[in-house]
Amino acid sequence: MRNFGLFMCILGVAITAAGVILYYGDNEGQGVAGFVLGVGLGAIGVMVFLTDFLLRFFERSASLMIRFQLCKLRFELHGELGTPLDYEGVIGDRLGESKSDQWTD
Repeated sequence: MRNFGLFMCILGVAITAAGVILYYGDNEGQGVAGFVLGVGLGAIGVMVFLTDFLLRFFERSASLMIRFQLCKLRFELHGELGTPLDYEGVIGDRLGESKSDQWTD
């Protein structure tokens, strides 16, 4: 996902640059459209990249399925967030204490 996010960012920068060239050329309308499309793709790429980075940083996993049907306007979204493995006792080992002693005083 991080590679896809970076690809979207690079594509957004390239389209925005093309929009600048078109805006200062003879095609102002296409230049503005290039600005909008390029900034939109770049923003989506940044969000995808940061989401994947944060999920990996906090050792979480995410699964998302989106279905969209244009004619009947049917839209389904299923999401799941959890840990990739069941880390029984690993959190306590990282903190230097066992999991059962963590809540006792």
